[in-house]
Amino acid sequence: MSTLEFIKECQEKVFSGERISADDAKNLFNVPDEDLEELAKCANEITRDYNGNKVDVEQLNNIKKNACSEDCTFCGQSAFFDTGIETYQLPTPDEVVTKAKKAKEEGAESYCLVAAGKSHHQKISQMFVKLLQK
Repeated sequence: MSTLEFIKECQEKVFSGERISADDAKNLFNVPDEDLEELAKCANEITRDYNGNKVDVEQLNNIKKNACSEDCTFCGQSAFFDTGIETYQLPTPDEVVTKAKKAKEEGAESYCLVAAGKSHHQKISQMFVKLLQK
């Protein structure tokens, strides 16, 4: 079976209500570059079938920029690299609420807070508690 036939077969499984197997998912993840356009087309057809033409708008707020203590060479969040952009620590809960309200006014349906780091940080937890109290 060709890769294109395999992609279509997986699409048909989904349309018929079946789940694709873990092996199928792995194989889809590793399709050759020349078949990526067909994979994207089939994935889009599945999305449109399940969700229509609705687009979810999400806004991300990076709440800890260039201040991560990890030294990941691929990541611009690491404090170890001079990315040339402003560095800042956690915003206040009031600043987060203000930005979230603005995102909603601008049409965002979801508002996500992103903070790079190795592990859970107490200051972030405290900020979330304060946000939930607002």
